[in-house]
Amino acid sequence: MITPYLLLLTITFLIAILLNYLRFKGSITFNKYLLIASSLLLFEFQGFFLGYDAHVILYLFITLAAFCFNVYGGVISAFLASSILFIHTAELNFFLILGYILYGFFVGYFLHLLQPAIIKRELWKKMLIKNSKQLNVFREVSTSMQQTYELKKILQIIVTSVTAGHGLGFNRAIILLVNDSKTKLQGIMGVGPMSAEEGYETWENITKNKHRLVDLIKIQGEEKTLDPKLNERVQGLEIALHPDNFLYQTLETAKPQHIKKINLSDPAQALFSKTFNIEEFVAFPLIHRGGKVGILLIDNPVNKKQITAEQIDSVVPLANQAAIAIQQSRMYTQIHDMALKDGLTGLLNQRAFQSIIQECFPVTDDELLSIVLLDIDSFKHFNDTNGHLLGNDVLVLLAQVIQQSTREGDYSFRFGGEEFIVLLPHTNNFDAKIIAERIRCNVEKTTFPYGENQPLGKLTVSVGVASTAILKEKSTNQLIDAADKALYEAKAQGKNQVVFYKESENHE
Repeated sequence: MITPYLLLLTITFLIAILLNYLRFKGSITFNKYLLIASSLLLFEFQGFFLGYDAHVILYLFITLAAFCFNVYGGVISAFLASSILFIHTAELNFFLILGYILYGFFVGYFLHLLQPAIIKRELWKKMLIKNSKQLNVFREVSTSMQQTYELKKILQIIVTSVTAGHGLGFNRAIILLVNDSKTKLQGIMGVGPMSAEEGYETWENITKNKHRLVDLIKIQGEEKTLDPKLNERVQGLEIALHPDNFLYQTLETAKPQHIKKINLSDPAQALFSKTFNIEEFVAFPLIHRGGKVGILLIDNPVNKKQITAEQIDSVVPLANQAAIAIQQSRMYTQIHDMALKDGLTGLLNQRAFQSIIQECFPVTDDELLSIVLLDIDSFKHFNDTNGHLLGNDVLVLLAQVIQQSTREGDYSFRFGGEEFIVLLPHTNNFDAKIIAERIRCNVEKTTFPYGENQPLGKLTVSVGVASTAILKEKSTNQLIDAADKALYEAKAQGKNQVVFYKESENHE
């Protein structure tokens, strides 16, 4: 007697495994019929091994049918159960049939009454899961943003959180920022594919490596070039804020603009359609305290999914958070620049010089650092003759000449008054003299206001140059002192010339 029970238990287990496999292959309706059919199959196996006297599985069959199709399912399954039992037993028990029907009806009716509550519960469950996911996204984004004031990293965090599968799940995101004059939008950064093939390749890579949102943010932050094809086009965008384009309207209304179909009469929409093959997209305004910061644009070029109102609502808090972070980053940069830059000329100041020279100063004998110290000749005469306001204009113009005369990687400073310094990392004395002479010549060729009234008939500079290559005692103070002595020698020799410091000579 034990063997039939074991066989029935084994078959039940196998049916359960088969059901679990097949339920992923079909629709919800298919799964309902599959579940009901499996209960009938189980009844047949029970009858084969143990006889058809037990009616528990038939009641299970009626219950499942009522659960899947409410009253209709319960009543119809009751008749089917009666018919199946009659086929196997050849007995017609009206009380049993009536019991099946009443049981099916009441179970179906009861479940019908419960259905709205069940549906509501499922909706709440889905909503809670979605809200939990969004809160997790906002938490990770907020945590990442708090760790940096660098604008590029903040923008990478924003676009990654919008597009990542573990984030808000859009295929592509583009950020444009308002320029200082508030007249144009400049494309800054984008993330996402230029084609569906690129998108699928990226998704496969993310799935393969099981990246979380925080992992993707870290990866994007470490990448030098983020989606180069897309960013090349994004950074080439410069769109005027005219009332006739949707970007202007988005910023003015401070509300997201959902563009379901491209309007080619709108120049901005036509540009986006041509440049990025955009069909449907949403533009989110980045607004902070009423100030226009920029635009966040999202679309789905890969899966072509329509963007819903619910999805738009989920992006709005992130867009608001992004606007705050971008503005704070800009303010931090401004304050940082004010601390390290000269307010008049825009060059680095003496405070920045003291920090940078320590970073650049050679650690080994093989490393080199040269310094150029220059001073405007007879600048006191210029100020006394033309006034200090015009003198300020001269300082600004001179700073521009210095920057245009130096190389990328060189550092230019206003040291104080009419004195300027240029740091030349990894530069020997020969190259340093060439750069110093280039600065002197360019200053001499430049037309400064009222420069003809100077003692030499034009505005000129005297230049002192020094290099660690010829210093016996290598220190920042020794290097600065050497350049200062060379400058003093240039003044003593008649001004408007370059003198290179040689330790063997006496400059005192």
